[in-house]
Order: sequence, then structure tokens, then C-alpha cells
Amino acid sequence: MRQWKSRIVLGMYLMFIAVGGLFFYYENNPQVYNTIAEAGLELNILDNLGKWEGELSDGKYFTFVDENGSELDQTVHAVFIGDEIIAEDNNRYKVVSVDDENNRAVCKLVGLENIVWQDEWDQIPVLDVAQKNSKVAIYMTHNDESYVPTDGTESKKGNGGILQVGKTMADTLEKNGVNANISYDKHDPHDANAYHRSRKTAVQLLKSNPIALIDVHRDGVPDPEFYNKEIDGKPGTKIRLVVGRQNPHMSTNLEFAKQIKAYFDKKTPGLIKGIFMAKGSYNQDLGPRAILIEVGTHTNSREAAERGVAAFAEGIPKLLGATTAPAVPETTQGPASNAGAGRSIIWLVAFVILGGGAFLLISTGSMKGSLKKLTGLGREFSSFLGPIGRRKKKDENNQEQNQENNQENNKK
Repeated sequence: MRQWKSRIVLGMYLMFIAVGGLFFYYENNPQVYNTIAEAGLELNILDNLGKWEGELSDGKYFTFVDENGSELDQTVHAVFIGDEIIAEDNNRYKVVSVDDENNRAVCKLVGLENIVWQDEWDQIPVLDVAQKNSKVAIYMTHNDESYVPTDGTESKKGNGGILQVGKTMADTLEKNGVNANISYDKHDPHDANAYHRSRKTAVQLLKSNPIALIDVHRDGVPDPEFYNKEIDGKPGTKIRLVVGRQNPHMSTNLEFAKQIKAYFDKKTPGLIKGIFMAKGSYNQDLGPRAILIEVGTHTNSREAAERGVAAFAEGIPKLLGATTAPAVPETTQGPASNAGAGRSIIWLVAFVILGGGAFLLISTGSMKGSLKKLTGLGREFSSFLGPIGRRKKKDENNQEQNQENNQENNKK
């Protein structure tokens, strides 16, 4: 009977290990989500697993197409079923299938978004933002991002051209009466875990109670024409807004993004490339006015990107004066609250411990027997090490005796 029970528990033990292994695989291969979602299964319970904020490399990128195959958009971000885009024409699409092998996402039209700048918002004085001593916090999660025509490469570890783009944004805000609190902290390497590392920077910036928190990036779409935008008769770049779908402030952050697009659609038409609602958090769970912006792509010049971000920053005072959401609150949330990152390893260890404990309990028939078994293992381990320890001590004594004999011989 006891042997039969032991086999059952052993089977459960192996099952626990297998489940833990699957979780570990799922976390490190989040594209598996698309395969499972394609089959119609909901795995929202596992949303805290997976490094969702990943990007494609080696010049690869995703192409969004409608159900007729017409191209809608492109991005270097990893794309998942359920992601959404609001195109430049304000049509909203939802990703319904993803071909990870060919980096192609098929989208279904949801409808036309009502993104319109209200005339009454123009009556709010621009100086209200400055008079309230409000700040805009700026940081760059991917410090290495660079612009090939200017920087000579698309990536400079810890010192990419994106830092200058962020500085241009901060300087332009200051010139327009808005205090800018910018951080140049480094978060290398450039991977999905960079957002986990930059969370420390974001939390530190929030201590100044900024009215908005902006993470500055550039895209990785190869075509330089994709983001091109003439600004004051000179080459500039468009700007894409990215909103993370996995955070409690998703709705307010999306409304903030819509207000940004509404303002620039009226004041500087074509500056905003669109809005991408991506699976992931991007640290936007920290507050209701947190946004990620992509200023051009790596094949644009840095000077063009700086013109684009300067045009964007010039509209921020009026925009923030008109928005009604509360300021981003100071938070005590630390970097550990970022989703994913190694949690499945902990689960795997827990499954091994629980399975092993259950196996001992049933195989021995009692808690006392389990403890006795563990104690026996300890004694066996000690007895194994005992001879090794004794041999080591004997060798040390022999060595000392040989040294004494040598000294005696030298004296003679």
C-alpha cells in the first residue's frame, strides 16, 4: 500500500517539476502566448509571467496589416494578440492573429476614435503650468539607442544619441516655462529587463511629484521615410506614443495619449505617428500620466529627431494646462513590483520543495518518519564527509611532521 502511495506522490512530484519548467519556458519565450491565444485560450492569469516589453533585433520588425492585407503600421516592438493601434487617421485596430515567423500581425478594425482638441482648452493660460511649479520628469530606459546617420551606429552602450534627444526635450520645456527633471541614469543592456532596471530611475523621479513622466526612445524600423516629418522647412521626425496595456492606469494613460494626439493633430498635423497599446507595463503602472514616446527611428538623423522632440515639447505647456487628470503621485513602489523577471524560477523551486515534502510524508507515513528520514540523510551526508575530513586532517598532520623532520635534519 505504501509503495503504491509512493508511486502516486512521485508522479505528482514529477508533474510539479514539469509545470514549473513550463512556467520558466513561458516566461522566457513570451511569443508562446500568441500560439495559445490563437487557439482561443485565455491565459490572463499568467500575465505576470513573461518579458513582454521585448523588441526584435537584427533589423527585423513587425508589420501590422488589416484583414485585406493592406499595411497599417510597423514597429520593432514584439507584438501580441490583443495589442491595439490607433493609426494617424484615428482608426483603431486590434491584433487578432500574429505570425511570429514572418513578423506579421493581422488587425481587425474596431472603429474610429473620437480624438479632437476642444476649442475651450485653448482658453487656458499656458503659464498656469509654470505658476503651479509643475515638473515634467524625463528618462531614457534604453540609453544606448542612437541614430546611424549622426552617431555612426544604432547603439552606443550607455551613451547613445537618445540622451541628447532627451536633453533637447528638457531644454525646450525649460524655455517654455516648464520645469524639467531629467535623469541620465544608465540601464544597460538593451533588453526587456531594462524596464525593470529603469523602474528605479522612474521611482526616484516621482519623488519630485511631476505632472507627467516621459520615457524617451527611438524606434528600430529600417525605413528612414517611415518617420520623416518636415518641421519649419527642415528634416524632422514624427513621434509615436506607446501605452502599456498591463497596468491599472492604462485607461488614464491612454486618455492622456489621446489628448496629446488631439492637440498636435490640430497644431502640428502629422507630428504624432499614432498610438500603440502594447502588452506590457513599461513602468506606466506608476501613475496616470506616464507615457513612452518614440522619436523617429535609428535610420533618421539625430538632428531630425531633436527637431521632432522640440516641436513636441513646445506643445506640452498648453497640453498639460488643458488636461484634467491628477498629477502623477509620489509612490513608494520599488522595482520589485515589475511583472515577470524570474518569478517562475521561484515557483519551480517551490514545486520541488512541496513535491519532495509530500513524497517524504506519504512514503514514511508520518511527519515523525519524514523528519527521521531527513535526519538520516543528514547523517549519511556527514558520514560521507567524515572520512574526507579525517583524511584531510591526517594529511595536515603528516605535512607538519615532515616539516619538523626537515628542520631537524637542517640543524644537523
